[in-house]
Amino acid sequence: MYGRYTQDLGTFAKDEAARLRLQQENGEGGTPQPRRPSELLEYTQGRCAPCRVCALQCQRFLISKVGEDWVFLILLGLVMALVSWAMDFAIATCLQAQKWMYGGLDTNVLLQYLAWVTYPTVLITFSAGFTQILAPQAVGSGIPEMKTILRGVVLKEYLTLKTFVAKVIGLTCALGSGMPLGKEVRAVPGAGWAGSRGAPSSAPPLSPQGPFVHIASMCAALLSHFLSLFGGIYKNEARNIEMLAAACAVGVGCCFAAPIGGVLFSIEVTSTFFAVRNYWRGFFAATFSAFIFRVLAVWNKDEETITALFKTRFRLDFPFDLQELPAFAVIGIASGFGGALFVYLNRKIVQFMRRQKTINRFLMKKRLLFPALVTLLISTLTFPPGFGQFMAGQLTQKDTLVTLFDNQTWAKQGVSDEFEYLGILEAWRHPRSNVFVTLVVFILMKFWMSALATTIPVPCGAFMPVFVIGAAFGRLVGESMAAWFPDGIHTDSNTYRIVPGGYAVVGAAALSGAVTHTVSTAVIVFELTGQISHILPVMIAVILANAVAQSLQPSLYDSIIRIKKLPYLPELGWGHHEKYNVRVEDIMVRDIHYVTLNCKYRDLQHVLHSTKMKSLPLVESAESMILLGSIERAQVGALLCHQLSPQRRLQALRQKVLAEDGHRLSDASICFQVRGAAAS
Repeated sequence: MYGRYTQDLGTFAKDEAARLRLQQENGEGGTPQPRRPSELLEYTQGRCAPCRVCALQCQRFLISKVGEDWVFLILLGLVMALVSWAMDFAIATCLQAQKWMYGGLDTNVLLQYLAWVTYPTVLITFSAGFTQILAPQAVGSGIPEMKTILRGVVLKEYLTLKTFVAKVIGLTCALGSGMPLGKEVRAVPGAGWAGSRGAPSSAPPLSPQGPFVHIASMCAALLSHFLSLFGGIYKNEARNIEMLAAACAVGVGCCFAAPIGGVLFSIEVTSTFFAVRNYWRGFFAATFSAFIFRVLAVWNKDEETITALFKTRFRLDFPFDLQELPAFAVIGIASGFGGALFVYLNRKIVQFMRRQKTINRFLMKKRLLFPALVTLLISTLTFPPGFGQFMAGQLTQKDTLVTLFDNQTWAKQGVSDEFEYLGILEAWRHPRSNVFVTLVVFILMKFWMSALATTIPVPCGAFMPVFVIGAAFGRLVGESMAAWFPDGIHTDSNTYRIVPGGYAVVGAAALSGAVTHTVSTAVIVFELTGQISHILPVMIAVILANAVAQSLQPSLYDSIIRIKKLPYLPELGWGHHEKYNVRVEDIMVRDIHYVTLNCKYRDLQHVLHSTKMKSLPLVESAESMILLGSIERAQVGALLCHQLSPQRRLQALRQKVLAEDGHRLSDASICFQVRGAAAS
């Protein structure tokens, strides 16, 4: 069917080269001299001709080297680092404005509430409107679409410059609305609560990790298109797919400053089959991007040196006791159930909005109403003087993770007053409740808020909200263990107190891994915290969480693929292995109508009237049935209408009349010539 080579390719190339050489020798009588390119001829005249020729050749050499892989990856990493840093700067500016608005109205609670809910509502609404007008393809995470594109499916307008602009501006406004989840990694003065006042968070929990994968992929596509103008390998579509795979790693690595975890995470969530030859591309680009991103923070005097984003100080000599491993296993199993519940809740919210015809039609007309209402609801619930005081509503996302990863115990025997809360830790203390109530309320409220907020039509992801919820759940288990064993677990007459921050690290990795069905979240956690003292419990919890979540629900990205009905075949998962025995012939339609090369107008009309298929197969003939391709039903109808239109009929009639008149003139000239010859 596909044909085959009748000769080895190397032997064929040698024979072809020998034949061409023999032709040149017979035709020109010797070895041909290389001709100077035509564009160099104008530089061969004059006093400075050699210099001009040399300069042009150097320019050619540099342009050709721009197409090399390592230069392309450096450009990709540099552009992504600059984009990430610029977005950080814009987000910090928005946070400063929120701090000024909220802190300047501390004398009036009503005005504080209006500022608290108005600021994020305006930014979220602007983000939704701007994205919807400029490029609706920029809405959401972008990872489900990248999974589909890397499978070979062409999605229009997903990797264009217009979508890139909409994604960057929309994501900046969404994250700068008060809760820059994931991208608030810089120690911006006044960006968080320092002491009792600061720039609190009131926006829905959004995440930039998924959108940054999409942004990096768009950067790679635009760079490939630019470099293809100079010719070379980037005109090859297969090479562009390889660069998109490397760009996915750059997006995660630049977002978290975690190049190793970024490469592994991008492979897990975007690729079913990964080419090993792309491995070095992902590592090189992600490492360079993360390095430049952190260097820019040091250059801007936000950091003293390049360190982990959420530096922890757990003890290294005895990080945990073996008797604590069952507690870590419980965190993993519970996180698996929690991750499956999060995916299920997110999908049910979307399906409910779509199935309610009245609500759906109303929201289609008022596209900005839904994000505004969701933001207003979440902002009201997180207002610090109101219900937000029971869930640390005044903390930003970075401050929340910093406090949850703290290695000090917040409570002893359930009494929170015995611990002296300093700085931002004061947000977790309430005079009428202990820290356990605050953590439970935080987990429950953030869980459904995150599931609801990820349905807003703005550029956002769900990784970081789930990461924070998992950290809070792990902290709750750690504080419970510390309360049950206030003096630690005794081992060989040595007493080591329990570190609740280690449980928070384990919970964050487990729940985020359960939602995304990835194991590389463990590596991301190690790079975020800067140490691997809890490598064994983290791996145990992540593996158990994946085992439970994969048996219950698909990953969040596969769930979004099913909701959007993208042309992608996800994994069947557990309990469906018998479906691997299903053949194509068991599900395909056999009796279908087709179009042949020699069919007539009547045959086309019969095919169009007898079937409703959107695409019609094109075969060579009814006897051979060799498939040549397919044609859309709409295209067939449009071609028939064009060929049989009144204009085409008039044109054909004119051509026929002209042809008949020309034939008559030629006959008359022949008769005239014959008569003239007879007369002579």
